[in-house]
Amino acid sequence: MEWEAWVTLAVIVIFLVVLALDLAPPDLVMFTSLTFLWVIKIIPTDAFLKGFCSSGLATVGALFVVVKGMDASGTVDRAFRVILGRQTTVRMARARICLVMFLFSGLFNNTPLVAMIIPIIREWARSREFAPSLFLIPADFATVMGGLLTMIGTSTNLQVNDFLSQRKQATFGFLEPGYVGLPVGAVVVTIMVLISDWFLPKNKGGLFRELREKGDDLVTALEVTPDSRFVGKRVLDLLVACQVPTSSLLKIRRPLHPATHQAQPERVGAAPDANLNQRKGAGEGAVAVADGHAALEVDEVDEVGLDSRGLILASLEAEVHPGLLQEEGITEVFPVPPEEVAQAGDILLLSMSRDEVVEALGRWNSVGGGVRVSAVHASDLVSSGSEFVEVVLGPNCPIVGQPISRGGQLFESVYRTCLVAVRPRPSKGSQPEDASEAAGGKPVSTSSHPRASGTFAPGDTAMVVAPLGAELPKSDFFMITRVGRVQPPRKLYDFVPLVLFVTGLCLAATETVDMLIVAFVLLLVFIAGGWVKASDYAKVIDWRLLVLIGASTGMSEAMARSGLSKELAAILKSVDLPDRWMLGLLFTVMVIVTEVVTNNAAVALGLPIALDLAKSMNLKSHKPLTMAVMLGASVGFAMPMGYATHLMVMGPGGYTVKDFLKFGIVIDVLWIIGITAIMPSIYPLE
Repeated sequence: MEWEAWVTLAVIVIFLVVLALDLAPPDLVMFTSLTFLWVIKIIPTDAFLKGFCSSGLATVGALFVVVKGMDASGTVDRAFRVILGRQTTVRMARARICLVMFLFSGLFNNTPLVAMIIPIIREWARSREFAPSLFLIPADFATVMGGLLTMIGTSTNLQVNDFLSQRKQATFGFLEPGYVGLPVGAVVVTIMVLISDWFLPKNKGGLFRELREKGDDLVTALEVTPDSRFVGKRVLDLLVACQVPTSSLLKIRRPLHPATHQAQPERVGAAPDANLNQRKGAGEGAVAVADGHAALEVDEVDEVGLDSRGLILASLEAEVHPGLLQEEGITEVFPVPPEEVAQAGDILLLSMSRDEVVEALGRWNSVGGGVRVSAVHASDLVSSGSEFVEVVLGPNCPIVGQPISRGGQLFESVYRTCLVAVRPRPSKGSQPEDASEAAGGKPVSTSSHPRASGTFAPGDTAMVVAPLGAELPKSDFFMITRVGRVQPPRKLYDFVPLVLFVTGLCLAATETVDMLIVAFVLLLVFIAGGWVKASDYAKVIDWRLLVLIGASTGMSEAMARSGLSKELAAILKSVDLPDRWMLGLLFTVMVIVTEVVTNNAAVALGLPIALDLAKSMNLKSHKPLTMAVMLGASVGFAMPMGYATHLMVMGPGGYTVKDFLKFGIVIDVLWIIGITAIMPSIYPLE
């Protein structure tokens, strides 16, 4: 090989390692690699810029705005809810979901489609006491497979056509991916529906489900007594003195008239043992369960571990509102200003378990602190003025890369919300067994999780309390789910985007109008019609994906111009397999690469090799091999980190890496068998 090929190979190996270890975002890695090859003049300037000024890239960007308009109209959301139905079994519901996702994904970008369907599936499953974990992975996998039905189903399809067009090669028609994707996908989806129960966890869900079942372990109330020496001092100073992390403070409930609204303690210190089910701790902390209700108090204690005045069973039944509001003698401070002063009767709600708070207070040697620890369920945090919101962090989120231990401060300062719990996704370097607690175990506070010393990463799931109706920036998150949100009634006007979209697709499918023109016309119409705000259209475009696609096209050019793709094709040809098995080998290699890196990077590496391999095999058409690359770059189900939609369902479904591995490998193998068996019949290898 020439030196250019060796340098290009070295650059590719380095960026594959960096992507596999998740050391940097894919778009940055790809763009840096391309820039290096351009600077040392392996590719000229026109090849460097070619991917960034292509029609395929522009189409992908416009479709983000089009899909946003469809989402805003609510027609797709309504259709999904009707299709799920009211009376059904788990398997029948799974079949409906997979069928709809498989067909719809050929018309929509799969990322917003999955984001749209996740809250619908979870709400529907909860209402019927089904575990969301039985549906979300199948829905995700069916969506990815459905993206192989048309050229707009996934960005890699458009990337392939764009590359072929620039190389003056025959391109694929709008429905051509479906010639192979439909029969193979239909068979695999059917098998997946039938065997899902053997592989998927049957009792898992997102943080909403965990919040309901294990909310007692997430939030604790710390009450400031009237004789506390911290009355009149800063609340944050109180927490520091108690050795409680200040970032754990969610909000304050404050009686309007402490003297009249002070809760009377229920004395159980002198109660008979029959009424005291549990007692633990000594010295400065005491825990008890009286009459089946947990109660804790930390204050001056006697030698047997109980406060001389008895234990307090705090009543926390008043409703909660965002801001400083008044209702039934209660005000709420939310969020809590740094200079907020503690008052007698204040109840500080902390995102910590009772044991954590008691342990912290046990290390507090000050006497006469005047604070009491009480049991409270996490669901008591919200009322008519606030709501729980579950978010899955995206790569654009400013919190990504920041310490998890500062999560409370970060969410409060960036989004004005209170962080309740975090479910970190496992890193690429972790073992499946080690990831079970992070991805599928109980929700954790930012101070107790094994990865709490690490940083936030894309795919992490967080539960926050936000003011009712507060708008979180969608560009920062893969998904935003609000509990109990009532869908507004739909009007006839809301169905206009659907009609226009279907009309545009028909024009593109019949090749009457180019897809680029359709996408940009719909973009302008949706903005003019108000389905997409003129001020927001730039925010819904995934610019980092566009950079990745543009740079990937340049990397493909570098492989071709340096001669590297020709050398790698010669190595594959030297294996001397029959043509059918050579196609199957190429598809398998693409699946493996996709599991390790992104699909856009995988297709950039595979396309030049496919073209050179087709020449060395003396094929009349490149389409069998380039189709194998295009489909293989999107068929990667075993690793959740390889595809954005996998990360999106991981937290809400409570899945672990092991869940993806044991089920995803089966689906990968089914696709390899299906492509090897069917592809040569549709695209003859001659």
